[in-house]
Amino acid sequence: MSTKNCLPLIDLATKQSPSTISSTQTALHQFGAFRLVAPKLTQQCLHSVFQDARAFLSARGFFQLPTQVKEKTRGYSAFDSELVRGKTPIPKETVYFNKKGAENEYSPPLGFQCSVEALHDEWTNLRSQLFSTLSSILDSKESLIGTPSLDYESLGVNFYDSDRLGDRVHFSPAHMDSGTLTILVRAREACDGLEIADLRTTDKLDSEGIGLDASFISVPALPDEVIVLAGTRLQRLLGRSKVRACVHRVRSPTQTSCNRCIANDRLSLAIFCGPPMK
Repeated sequence: MSTKNCLPLIDLATKQSPSTISSTQTALHQFGAFRLVAPKLTQQCLHSVFQDARAFLSARGFFQLPTQVKEKTRGYSAFDSELVRGKTPIPKETVYFNKKGAENEYSPPLGFQCSVEALHDEWTNLRSQLFSTLSSILDSKESLIGTPSLDYESLGVNFYDSDRLGDRVHFSPAHMDSGTLTILVRAREACDGLEIADLRTTDKLDSEGIGLDASFISVPALPDEVIVLAGTRLQRLLGRSKVRACVHRVRSPTQTSCNRCIANDRLSLAIFCGPPMK
């Protein structure tokens, strides 16, 4: 099943056609996701973030440092420290930006901070228009954007290393994000392991059940596009009849069906949008 046939592509620079509106409504109920034209996020800004991330995270041997040293870096989340459903560790390391409570001793290097801030500025230019377009597509009377004091937009630069997976198949098991939307920006490997559930193939409602029961489709990284994933808050706001939270997972590179070999490590960037969950 081709991702292009399953997930419609929204271009905020053009008026949405009736067919795009209809296909986006279908995709948000079936997959909880769609594709977004965002060349400024995927070109120079993204390149700078990942280039600086690799210089920060790899060239300096950051991930070889003891955990107690790395944890002094503001926003750092250690390997296996984040849990899915409170019980399954995610085999990744992440540096979060704009995350409340991330007040550790050291900030990430200035170059890395600046490249992430530039990408965030580009996202800010898209934010209001994206939410307005989505409200129109879904005929929503609910506000999808809260007040500045409630909304958050944390950015996480994720590093995955296949050599540390052991016998595990997935970098991350099937899960839903808790916010309104997640904007997922990835390096340009065509097949980096991201998969999303076809929710029509199961009657399960929880992410664990869906992960065991549903069919999944591969979502390759495409030039000038990002993937937008619906979170559980959007599902609660609008109801399951309109939107389902996207259940997604990431397989390790050795488990993907690529026609070519890709690197053992993987970088991605996620922009999490929504008010704090209570």
